[in-house]
Amino acid sequence: MYKLTRQEASELLNMSTRSIDRYIKSGKIRSKKDWKIVYVNQNDIDNLKNWWGQNQEIIVPEKKSSFSKEKQETSEDEVAKVVHKNSWNSLAVLEPIYEDLKNEINKKDIIIQDLSIRLWRAEEIAKNSVSISEFKKSQFLLEESKWFLSKEVEELRNTKVKLSKDLKYEKSTNNILVFFILVLLTIAIVIWFTKV
Repeated sequence: MYKLTRQEASELLNMSTRSIDRYIKSGKIRSKKDWKIVYVNQNDIDNLKNWWGQNQEIIVPEKKSSFSKEKQETSEDEVAKVVHKNSWNSLAVLEPIYEDLKNEINKKDIIIQDLSIRLWRAEEIAKNSVSISEFKKSQFLLEESKWFLSKEVEELRNTKVKLSKDLKYEKSTNNILVFFILVLLTIAIVIWFTKV
């Protein structure tokens, strides 16, 4: 089906490759690309060649002053008949191309509908999930809170060390005071017994 290159098609239709490219772009000729080589549809080229040949057969007579009005009207009627006949032939030639294009459009419509459904689902998932900016923001806040927590933990450790030192000092001071009180009490008891 895709057998002809652009160059071969241009030679068959007796036109430039740029014209073939324009026909491909407008959708009048279907094409398929294989690596860097563009192949065109053989049927489309044949249909275009037939249509091109039929339309070139139309000859519009020149108006000459020597013809009478009656002969001019007949020649115009003949031209109209030829044009009408060729337009029906060209329609018959273009009908399969139209059907193929219609089928391709239907397939592409189905693909577009499928893609739009997928896009809708992806948007729903995106709405229900956290956006990247919010995720980065929460990551930043989490890191910042970790830093503050580590700072507070360090301060608490320093306070604990200071409080443990103060507690040891207090304990030792209390022990010394208790020892002195006991010593003073024993001296007072001894003095009291010696006086009695």
